[in-house]
Amino acid sequence: MWKMAPEGVTIHSTRMKPTRGCEPENVEEFERELKYVSSLLEEVSDIIVYGRTYGTHKHADVIRKAIKKEVIIPEEEVYGLLKELKVKKIWVGTPYVKERTLEEVEYWRSKGFEVIGYDGLGKAKGVDISNTPVFTVYRLVKRNIDRVINADAVYIACTALSTYEAVTYLYEDLGMPVISENTATMWGSLRKLRIKGRIPGINI
Repeated sequence: MWKMAPEGVTIHSTRMKPTRGCEPENVEEFERELKYVSSLLEEVSDIIVYGRTYGTHKHADVIRKAIKKEVIIPEEEVYGLLKELKVKKIWVGTPYVKERTLEEVEYWRSKGFEVIGYDGLGKAKGVDISNTPVFTVYRLVKRNIDRVINADAVYIACTALSTYEAVTYLYEDLGMPVISENTATMWGSLRKLRIKGRIPGINI
């Protein structure tokens, strides 16, 4: 995120406890933790990004209720950006294991997109995902080029995955939008802040 931030825009962060699955088992505990971690950022932030999938598919209302500042939910920004670009067919890449990758695929199908292909890196732990080399992300897409070329855009999931360089290289190679959760998040954040900035992987 900090690599994409225009001059004068600062990034501040904290973390929540590791979790399994996509939805919280105890919603009240989830809300309490959200209130605590977001309170650490409120004084230094104009908007707060909730940078994980956990809870967003069914409990986005809980996230917005718990956080006092305006909230950015990355998947919602991806959806908005795909619609802005008039994308209908996407190829989905994730760092996840197969089961979790399929959850992501089904989510985007439920949102009305045609998923023409997908692949994952088979990773489960957050630290393994965040330590993924740039070339590994790049190769994930290029090894599926026979399906990728039939898409209107490439989507790379997970805010823990560092994608700045990979989406830049892939956009140059493929000539189509290459969107990650982080690039869409920065796109949406800058729009809400009314700040112009260059977003890698897209041309708008």
